[in-house]
Amino acid sequence: MALLFFGSLLIVLGLLAGCLLLIAPLGIIEINPGIGLWLLFPIFSIGGYILLILTPNFTRLRLLALFLSSLLLLLAATAATELMLYASTLLQPAGSTLILWYVLIIAGGLGVVVTGAFDIKKFIAKIRRTKAGPPPQPDPPVKPKH
Repeated sequence: MALLFFGSLLIVLGLLAGCLLLIAPLGIIEINPGIGLWLLFPIFSIGGYILLILTPNFTRLRLLALFLSSLLLLLAATAATELMLYASTLLQPAGSTLILWYVLIIAGGLGVVVTGAFDIKKFIAKIRRTKAGPPPQPDPPVKPKH
């Protein structure tokens, strides 16, 4: 239970760090993200997912992990939207947009990997079943005689 709590907490803190990185170029609040925030975003996010994976009965946590990875993908989509608005000159960045590319790559990559990990596990389970032997085939239908 502790792994579930701390893993979820780390992921939420990683998402918060990513949100702060996204807000910086907008200039809404005065924030100058240092190297610590740049490092904490991926470390907290990856560390949280590792703790979730180590949790017993991880298959039951599938919905939670998919929800949290969807939030990462939403963060990446927000970074992409913000970059598009800056590229079209509808918004003027208060600072460098390098931070947005960083969030886009980290959040998008991690979100895709975690979301896709569940399909990979299903694929591996299928392979294991086929190595054990093919499932028994039903008898062919008998044609009635007229």
